[in-house]
Amino acid sequence: MATILRAKVVPEVGGDTLFASMSAAYRGLSERMKQHIHGLESQHDFKPWRPLFGHKDRARLRELEDEFPNPWHPVVRVHPVTGRRVLYVNRQFCTRIKDLKPDESDTLLEFLYRQATIPEYQLRVKWQPNTLVMWDNRSVQHYASHDYYPARRTMERVTVKGDRPKGVSGAYTTDTVPANGTVKPAIAEGTRPGPKRAFDRY
Repeated sequence: MATILRAKVVPEVGGDTLFASMSAAYRGLSERMKQHIHGLESQHDFKPWRPLFGHKDRARLRELEDEFPNPWHPVVRVHPVTGRRVLYVNRQFCTRIKDLKPDESDTLLEFLYRQATIPEYQLRVKWQPNTLVMWDNRSVQHYASHDYYPARRTMERVTVKGDRPKGVSGAYTTDTVPANGTVKPAIAEGTRPGPKRAFDRY
């Protein structure tokens, strides 16, 4: 459901974490694309953790895969608190979209993955020792920049168990949950305040 990350050792340069609002990413899609992905499901795989199991642990890996088979989750989930629709796919876990041919699935997933890389949907955190960040895994993705070698970066992390994602249901209708409005940030004198970024609004 949520993750809390605290920085202990940080590099002088680099090591930032980028966060992407996937509800903003969904809002940024065309109405035709929203209709196209409405009700679709994608398969999530255990693949990122397979390399952590050595040869001696393969039996345990098979047990875990049998106990927790790869689940199908909605491509568009509904946030249980805000009611906002969230683009719920990521390159790390998703392998295919149900009922599509492999090339169709791959093409659509690649397009959807790229939405998380749009700067207007992102927030960048530059860490300092003891910086503490908490985010909602139900609607936010994150990426840690690996640009600080050979310096060190040490973090403490706690993740709160979440619920099973629930998707959109019924025929497609336009999303009517309002945005958070505009903001008047602290700005330098002589400059003009701009609209709130998509990351903050959704």
